[in-house]
Amino acid sequence: MTVRDIARIAEVSVSTVSRSLNDNPRISVETRERIKRIAAELDFELDASARSLSTRRSGTAALVCPEFLDRFDNGLYLNLLIHDLRRGLSSHGLDCLVTDAASPAGPGTLRRLILQRKVDGILLLLSGTMSEDWTVIRKRGVPVVQVHNSPSYFDPSRLDYFFTDNNMGGRLAAEALLDAGSRRIACMTAPSPNSEMLDREKGWAQALEDRALEPAARLKLDEEGGYKGAYDFVRRNLEAVGRLDGIFALTDVMALGVLQGLADEGIAVPQDLRVVGFDDIEIAEWSRPRLTTIRQPREEIARLATDRLFALLEGKGGGTEQRFIAPVLVRRESC
Repeated sequence: MTVRDIARIAEVSVSTVSRSLNDNPRISVETRERIKRIAAELDFELDASARSLSTRRSGTAALVCPEFLDRFDNGLYLNLLIHDLRRGLSSHGLDCLVTDAASPAGPGTLRRLILQRKVDGILLLLSGTMSEDWTVIRKRGVPVVQVHNSPSYFDPSRLDYFFTDNNMGGRLAAEALLDAGSRRIACMTAPSPNSEMLDREKGWAQALEDRALEPAARLKLDEEGGYKGAYDFVRRNLEAVGRLDGIFALTDVMALGVLQGLADEGIAVPQDLRVVGFDDIEIAEWSRPRLTTIRQPREEIARLATDRLFALLEGKGGGTEQRFIAPVLVRRESC
């Protein structure tokens, strides 16, 4: 089955079929839909390489992720976000190439994809990349949308982005603990906090300041971080932890490690100490007690980011779009 066969059945020209299957606005909606319906009934798909030659587009977007996704702790939330982003791209008829920015040898992955014209646009989930990559991106005019956290490699005021309002999330977490009666509230931080973690911590501190309270402590984990780091911290610092009546962990994974460490030491949650996490990963509902947390609006972020990238690819961008999306408190049993 070829384009010529569809043209013969539809009684239109070959160019009309091609333009219809590529959603060319020069063809009426009625004609486009009729030709697409015929193509679907015949299980016809445009040849990707031929389409690329005629449109100068690959029909593929790159989803560039951090390298640390190979760690179980780090991937629990981001893998959910990646899944939503892939679905969003698919809804716009775009294939998704998931990669990271590093390359074992030679030019970085981003530069190679762009210079070889393998992708039409890019969704970035990482906070840093090589300046050479960014130079190529800007020189070639490849549409880019930043997701999840603020970049360190470019002035964000000139970049389309969609982030969770992490400062607001930190405030919500602290206020949940305060409203439940906690007053000696600590914040458990990551070993090397990035901008999103720092914003969560700032929100927590501001909420305490608004209630005329001093932060009880900043519980900074060692290089282990994650679930094991949080669990070990509780077990090694039982006396200090025992003086608290609330802990805000900057991720659900750390919060779950705290819950397990407290349980093993016989400290009851929420009776003796309340715990709030951040992310709302699925496993937060399985813990005992079930984890109270701040839910990141990942579905909305993915929808906005993929819609924006598609608009840029279609030449309908119109300025720069930047949004901070409000998170929500999910109250369960730990607070």
